[in-house]
Parts: sequence; C-alpha cells; structure tokens
Amino acid sequence: MRKNRRYFGVAAFFYAALHTYVYLVDKGSLDRVLAQATQFDMATGWLAMLLFIPLAATSMDYAVRKLGTWWKPVQRLTYAAAALTLLHWASLHGWKDWPPALVHFTPLAVLTLYRLWWLYLRPRPVAVA
Repeated sequence: MRKNRRYFGVAAFFYAALHTYVYLVDKGSLDRVLAQATQFDMATGWLAMLLFIPLAATSMDYAVRKLGTWWKPVQRLTYAAAALTLLHWASLHGWKDWPPALVHFTPLAVLTLYRLWWLYLRPRPVAVA
C-alpha cells in the first residue's frame, strides 16, 4: 500500500508541475505572473506547489533513510498541500463551482478518515495477561 501511495504522490507532483508549466507559458511574462501571485486563488496554488517540492524530493528510499524519523513529519505536508489545492480550485472558479472540486477530493477525504479510524478508533482485541 505504501508503494501505491508513493506513486500517487509522485504522479500528483508531476501533474502539478505540468499545470504550473502550462500556466507560466500561458501568462508569457514574469510581470503577469507576479501581478496575480498575491490573489487568493493564485497564492493557494503557489503555496501548494511549494509544499509538493519537498514531498517529491523526499519520496525516494534514500531520502527516507537519510531523514529517519523526520521523514514522516515532512510527508504530512501532504494534507496541507491537498487543502491548499482544494482552496485553489474552488476559489479559482469563484466559489460557485466548488462541487466538482469536492467530488475530486472526496476519495482523499474518505481515505484519510479511514486511516484515522484505523489508527485511533478501530476496535482492538483486549490483551489477556
């Protein structure tokens, strides 16, 4: 399961990188990009992209070994990046067209809730002494 999560994460990074590249080519100049960078919809997108960079850089086995116990806190940036991506998408469409964004993020929310349930709330057998 961990390997599949890694593949999904790396794929998400490359999708975000491609999306950013197309955006930069479409704008055509740094001045036009910087003019929009402070708008909420663009700022959330840029922050999400900035969070994706350390996630992708630390997704290799080598990084896991080198970071040791610090690897897990770095990888938890995934949740912030996902929330920022949702805000980017919803605000970019004027908050009117947020249901499609929610549909795309529902699987992530369901998997996160399942993971929290599994870690903290699932019934466990009582240890007999």
